[in-house]
Formats: sequence, C-alpha cells, structure tokens
Amino acid sequence: MQAKAMILLVNHNQRNLELLSDFLGAGGYATAPANNLEAFDTLLAGTDEIDIALVDIAGFDQTIWERCEQLRRRTIPFLVISPRQSAAIQQASLTHGARGVMVKPLVTKELRGIIESMLDENE
Repeated sequence: MQAKAMILLVNHNQRNLELLSDFLGAGGYATAPANNLEAFDTLLAGTDEIDIALVDIAGFDQTIWERCEQLRRRTIPFLVISPRQSAAIQQASLTHGARGVMVKPLVTKELRGIIESMLDENE
C-alpha cells in the first residue's frame, strides 16, 4: 500500500511518538519522527517530501517556535499539540504559522479529520 502523505512528527516523549506513528501508519500515512530538536532539524533539512507536521510542544523550550517558523517559511502546514489549554500557547502557535492547536489527550477521530483537512488544503 502506498502511503497517502508524509507527516513529520515532533514529540519529546518517545513512547507518545511511537504511538502516534503507529496510529498514522495504520491509516496509510508515512511518518518522519523526531524526538529532539536536532532530529527535527535533520529531517527538515534532509527532505522536501514532508506534507504536514504535528508538533507537540511539551518538553521543548522556546526554541521550538524557531522550528515552527521554519515550517511556516517552507509552507509546510502544521498543527501544534499542547499539554494544556492556554491563550498564550494558542497565540504563539498562530503567530508562528500553525493551522491550529489540539490539546491533549488527543481524540483520534478528531485528529484524523484535521490531518485530512490539512492535506486537502495543501493540495
């Protein structure tokens, strides 16, 4: 089965990264996982194949926003995943180019719908 799209996954927690990768893989998506900023930089520099990105900001410092800016400049749509509902996180996410923010715990049906919507908009 050919993958539908390549999704960059950024998550500091390796187990959550694996779960998300497995979930998306079962849906036919290819994933490029990064559990630290160096891996994020390497993946971003190494491919033009990334269709969208899911960026979980938990566990990262403020430099995560610089990486989000890189996604925005490369016109890669991305969604920020946040550990809590926060007006400041919402504002920072949108300011740096995010299409939106999802708060954990993630609802898989909702996540799948958002991914499909982001991919449709990107075509």
